[in-house]
Amino acid sequence: MYKVTSRFIDLQDDNHAYKAGDIYPREGAETSDKRIAELSGKDNLQGRSLIKKVEEETKEEPEVLPEESQEN
Repeated sequence: MYKVTSRFIDLQDDNHAYKAGDIYPREGAETSDKRIAELSGKDNLQGRSLIKKVEEETKEEPEVLPEESQEN
């Protein structure tokens, strides 16, 4: 997963505007390894890194405790 570090308009994604903090690529959009390298390095029109790789957040399932037996 990549997070946008600086605002940019993705000319290869129908001019979609990304702002700092957005996830790249947006939901439903596909991208290539070459495009990831271009945006995470300086080989793009802005000449600076626009995205960075971040650890994917995992949703932890709550621990389920066995039901206590009820004695009446």
